[in-house]
Amino acid sequence: MNNFECTAWDENVYAGAEDGAKIGDAKMTFRYTGILEGEGKSAGLLMYTADGSGNATGAEFFTGKIDGKQGTVILRTTNTFSSEKVTGTFEIVPGTGTGELENAKGHGSYEMKIGTMSTEYTFTG
Repeated sequence: MNNFECTAWDENVYAGAEDGAKIGDAKMTFRYTGILEGEGKSAGLLMYTADGSGNATGAEFFTGKIDGKQGTVILRTTNTFSSEKVTGTFEIVPGTGTGELENAKGHGSYEMKIGTMSTEYTFTG
């Protein structure tokens, strides 16, 4: 089973309207098991609507194995969120791989309930 867990989350809102739209950022750490096995350090920009839903885009530095191959890659991340769930996609940024992941390609997705810190993911290499 492919699973990831958020092990650290540091979020800051730094501009916005009172009871309205806001912008902020978050720094996160993830632990992966399954096809991806290792740790990711992520930074994202967050855009909130007045009802608290929104979008996020970011980058994640992944260190570990993908399908048994060791190295590092950068993942481009895109997410939408509501009061109930976060839906996200990620893809390996071409030219960012090292070691056995030098020419790695692939993309994945997930859906996670708000209030949980881990979920299953899909990945196609």
